[in-house]
Amino acid sequence: MSSASTAEQAAPPGSPPDLRGSAPRRERSARRRGGALWLGALGFVLFFAAIEVLSRTSGLSEQTLPRATTILSRMVTLFADGDFLSAVGITVVGALLGLAIAIALAVPCGVLLGSSKWALTVTSPLIELLRPIPAVAVIPPALLLFGTGMTMKLFLVAYAAFWIVLYNTIYAVRDVDPVTKDSARSYGFSRNQVLFKVSLPSAAPAIYTGVRIACTAALLVAIGVELIGGGVAGVGEWLVEAQEAVTRKADVYAGAFFTGLIGLAFNLLLNIGERRAFSWSIAGRKEAS
Repeated sequence: MSSASTAEQAAPPGSPPDLRGSAPRRERSARRRGGALWLGALGFVLFFAAIEVLSRTSGLSEQTLPRATTILSRMVTLFADGDFLSAVGITVVGALLGLAIAIALAVPCGVLLGSSKWALTVTSPLIELLRPIPAVAVIPPALLLFGTGMTMKLFLVAYAAFWIVLYNTIYAVRDVDPVTKDSARSYGFSRNQVLFKVSLPSAAPAIYTGVRIACTAALLVAIGVELIGGGVAGVGEWLVEAQEAVTRKADVYAGAFFTGLIGLAFNLLLNIGERRAFSWSIAGRKEAS
């Protein structure tokens, strides 16, 4: 018998668990995270190095493809550019408000449809008709209904995010373990108690995943509407103005990459929120894998 096993058996009742094995696990986890971070940074370095090489060797002018050093330098200065930061704020507010509207509508609808087979059967044809329509295709009717401006942007962002959250909510509620629900009913839980104390807590991680995916879609649609909606303020409009100016070609690339940083920040924040709110679900997935 090993000394570790002997020590475990000899431990008196009520003594704290032996945590000696947890420290190496934490160290290994930290090393893995550090390695992933360095590999991710290497990807960025290689990407911008490729742009630098292509700009210098392709024969394209600086007006067509600025050097990576020029783009990165401009990205740094954008952090202090009041006009650009104002445009970023408008875009982020539009994306988040549209996402909030989508969540407020899609989660209750998804819970209802996920809980009622009859309601899902009735609405499925309509959902499958409307869900594949891209938000860009809805811009013309949205312009007719709302004109240009924030209202149109909010409508289109909410439209794009709604279907993602709805779909995830429906199937998250439907996939709750029926044995768990039956057990709750056997203890005298009412229909509403089963829904709010069993189904929704079990479905919450999958619903949150839908929200995380919808957040990215909301940002993409908000910028897309600003690019082609005509007169809709935000990063998209700022990029169009930069593209049309003769001396601002580096701004086009720097602004586009900056929007990628916004999306990355959104995703990191949502991942942190998921780890804090649903750590039990993440741990279960790791054990299952």
